[in-house]
Amino acid sequence: MSFFSVARVPDLAIGTVTAGALLFAGAGTAAATPADEQDNGGLFLTGDAGTGSDADQAAEHAEQAHIRTPANKLCTGTWTHQVSTVSFQRAAGGTLAWSFKLSNQSKAALGPTVNVSMPYSYVNGKAINPPYGPHTEPNWYNFHGSLNKYQFVGGGGGSIQTGNKVTFYWFLKGSKPNTAANRYITCQIPKPGSA
Repeated sequence: MSFFSVARVPDLAIGTVTAGALLFAGAGTAAATPADEQDNGGLFLTGDAGTGSDADQAAEHAEQAHIRTPANKLCTGTWTHQVSTVSFQRAAGGTLAWSFKLSNQSKAALGPTVNVSMPYSYVNGKAINPPYGPHTEPNWYNFHGSLNKYQFVGGGGGSIQTGNKVTFYWFLKGSKPNTAANRYITCQIPKPGSA
């Protein structure tokens, strides 16, 4: 089994990462995370990419991050972090759009080309089929996507509504050997037409 190790942990008390999955491994618990960072976080990771066998652990972390984060911040404006800057806007028709730009620190750490994917996302505590597939682009690229209609993992679905709590969990694989990062945001869907 291959492991990622945490290269830098200024804002989360987390010890070991397996295939992009955050594992609470003795360095602390979710409660140790500052309240203002629980909904806007991420890490730089180093090591070899793991296999699909670690997907359950990654899903467990993403679910824990969603559960522990209050839905009291709106998915509007710009959310900055050392990994990336994410900007949200909700169109008058209801679609929530985002842009995802790597920070200068991420560009240096990950290399000239980056693969960005969203392996996990949630609406009101339920896992949905992620609304963003893997994209490999230059590190200066404005990765972007949107969410309106969704399908729950396992069946059923709907459309986002004002007040829904959503979590987006991005995974970044760098072109430099053994580099990666993750980024997550949990926020509340604003009224249509919000920027």
